[in-house]
Amino acid sequence: MSGCLFFDIDGTLVDSEHGEIMPSSSCLEAIHKAQKNGYRCLISSGRNLGGLKEYRNLGLDGYIFSDGAGILLEGEDPILTPITDELVQAFVHQVMDEFHGEIMMSTIDEFFASPNQYDEMIESVKKSAMHSDVSVEQLLSVFHMQPLNAYQGQAILESDVSFASDEIEKEWLMHKDDRLEYVSTTASYGRGGATTGEITMKGITKGHACKKVIEMLGCDKKQTYAFGDSMNDASMFEVCQYGIAMGNAAEELKEQADYITARIECDGIKKALQHFKII
Repeated sequence: MSGCLFFDIDGTLVDSEHGEIMPSSSCLEAIHKAQKNGYRCLISSGRNLGGLKEYRNLGLDGYIFSDGAGILLEGEDPILTPITDELVQAFVHQVMDEFHGEIMMSTIDEFFASPNQYDEMIESVKKSAMHSDVSVEQLLSVFHMQPLNAYQGQAILESDVSFASDEIEKEWLMHKDDRLEYVSTTASYGRGGATTGEITMKGITKGHACKKVIEMLGCDKKQTYAFGDSMNDASMFEVCQYGIAMGNAAEELKEQADYITARIECDGIKKALQHFKII
C-alpha cells in the first residue's frame, strides 16, 4: 500500500501573498521525489478546478478543490457535491440583505462576487502583479472572476463569506441553515477587521475529501500526511496520520499540528518531507 500526501496551495505550496502563482522548483523537485518513493501526491485547495489549471500540468496524482466539494483523480471524472439551489438563494439573501455581508461563490471553474468583494479581488490581483513578473490579465485569467449579478443558476460548490465583525458572524451562525457547513478562516484570511469563512454542504470539508481519496486509492492510513497553513486545513489534520503546519500558518492551526515545518519561503515542504524521511 502506498502513502498519500495532501498539499494546500496558497500559503503552503505557493507564496501567493508575494505574487507567486506556482510552487518553487525546489518544492516541486521534493514532491516528485516523494512520488518516485511510492507516495501519491495531491493538491487540496479552497480554489475551484478552474483555479488549478496550471497545476494540472505538474504531474500530480489528483486534486481536491472547492474545500472538498470537488475531487478529481487523474484519468477519472470529477466527483462534485454542490450546494443545492434552494440553499444558495437562501444564504445569499441572508448574508447580504439581512447581515450586510459579502459573498464570493465558486462553481467548478468560475467565481461570482458581491460588489465590494469583486472590487477588493481586482485590487488584490493588481497589487500581486506589481510584485511579480505576472501580468494582471494573467492573474485574472486564473480566477475567472465575475460580478454576482452575472450569476445565472450555475452549480455552486463553495462560497466565501465575510462580515463586518465577529459579533455579526456569531449572530448569523445562530440563523445559519443546519444543512450548510461553515469554517471560519478569520485567523488566516481576515482583512481589515473583517470576519471571514467558507460555506459548503454539511459534512463537506477538505478532510472529508481526503478520507474519500485515501479509500479510493487504497493508501496506507498510517502513511498519510496533510500540509496546510489555514483553518480550512484543520479537517485534513483530523483525517490524516500527520498534520503538518507551515511556519507561516495560523497559530490556531499550529496548535493542532503534529509537526511545524519552516515557512513557505524557507522551503518548508522539502524540509518536512526530509524530516519524515519521505525523501
